Amino acid sequence: MNRLRLLLLEDLDREATQLISFLESNNYEVIRAHNSLEAEKEIKNRFFDVIILDIMIEGKPEGIELAQRLNYQGVNIPFLFLTSMQSKAVFDEAKLTNPMVYLLKPYNELELLYSLELAIESCYQQANSISFNEKSAVISPSYLFIKKKRSVVKVDVDSINFVEVKEKYCSITCADGSYLIKLSLTKLKEILGNADFRQVHRNYVINIKKVKEIYFEDNLIILEDGNQIPFSERYKNAFIKDNTIFR
Repeated sequence: MNRLRLLLLEDLDREATQLISFLESNNYEVIRAHNSLEAEKEIKNRFFDVIILDIMIEGKPEGIELAQRLNYQGVNIPFLFLTSMQSKAVFDEAKLTNPMVYLLKPYNELELLYSLELAIESCYQQANSISFNEKSAVISPSYLFIKKKRSVVKVDVDSINFVEVKEKYCSITCADGSYLIKLSLTKLKEILGNADFRQVHRNYVINIKKVKEIYFEDNLIILEDGNQIPFSERYKNAFIKDNTIFR
């Protein structure tokens, strides 16, 4: 699991400190920029999942100007404004940059968390993804964004060891823990669309990169993390057929 990386553009130290503390306690890795130039340098050097922009930086609307430049450069990172500016004229100008959300200070903590969640979902949800809602995840071929309590965690698909079906849910096991999402195994395989994930049992899909040993006679797969996965005859035959080394 990776913490979601967030860029914060905020020039006021006290407000930045309070906001960073709150976000870090909700599973965000926060990088602060004091001005738009610092923010642009950070964006060029790191990948960010989401950005929070204050509008007025040292008396200038640098937040809006930065958003305009990011749009012009084609930077596809979801961003929202968090500002004390209540002017309709400022809002109208900010709106033209297509932010995910426009929030006013002082912020409501839950409203901010939900807004960040919606921003991530709106940006990363594609035709081959599912939305958060009751499913509790956004899934794409590279990452899973999974709701956990009040926060969202980011899981690299390559870190998945195996997936197990539990009634109407899928239990996704990674090196750093397990996550439960409401989704069928068939739909999860379809969304992931990754050849490294093979179904070996009606209730199990494994990441073949995580396999340590296979005991064909015992219908058993041992993963690098020590988990033992059953290998049904139906899927074993297909696995052998698709992998000439085992014929």
